[in-house]
Amino acid sequence: MPAFLITIFRVDRDEGPTAMEVLSRAVDWPVVSREGEGVEVAEGLDAQTVESVGYDLDGVPSVHLGRVVFDDLEVLQLRKAGWRAAQLPGGPTR
Repeated sequence: MPAFLITIFRVDRDEGPTAMEVLSRAVDWPVVSREGEGVEVAEGLDAQTVESVGYDLDGVPSVHLGRVVFDDLEVLQLRKAGWRAAQLPGGPTR
């Protein structure tokens, strides 16, 4: 199984549901998580439930964990665990 991508949309509670950034991490696990399964995203954070699994244009699996409200400290924790954060196009800039 090649490496695949896990993503979470971080919703900004102060700016509403349209102000999101995407948190992503490439993982090299022997199996792809299935819809409804729990995934531990970082030590000390609650497991997130897989919302959907799809494939990109190259056929690489993509696991999406849905929309989550994380505070800045939790995002810092995710970045230390190897997650990348990027603002979604059309969202506010910081």
